[in-house]
Amino acid sequence: MLAMIIFALIATSYAAVTLRYATRMKTISAGAARSAVLSEYLNRLMAVPFDDLAGKAGTFSTTAGAFPNTVTVAVAGSGNMRTVTVTLTPANTAIQPDVVVLTRVKASTTSPLGP
Repeated sequence: MLAMIIFALIATSYAAVTLRYATRMKTISAGAARSAVLSEYLNRLMAVPFDDLAGKAGTFSTTAGAFPNTVTVAVAGSGNMRTVTVTLTPANTAIQPDVVVLTRVKASTTSPLGP
């Protein structure tokens, strides 16, 4: 009887540690997926020519895959500077939305060294 009680205590402790580990790994996995999605969108926006940035604004949803989400891209500014705001909202409400602000400046066509 004593052996069964000791075994039950050890098994319960082990289960608690395993549950804590699984929960932490799920959180880390969601963070890595969120970073990957944000990096992908930022890389796409950096590859777009400056004058075409306004055409990339909008809301895009992904329902397939391991990280369903909605990404909203907003472009503001005029002249030679644009501010691009990327908002990532995961479908899982337990994960907080994330916002990244990117500032793009149009390259100068004149030489800083003169004519």
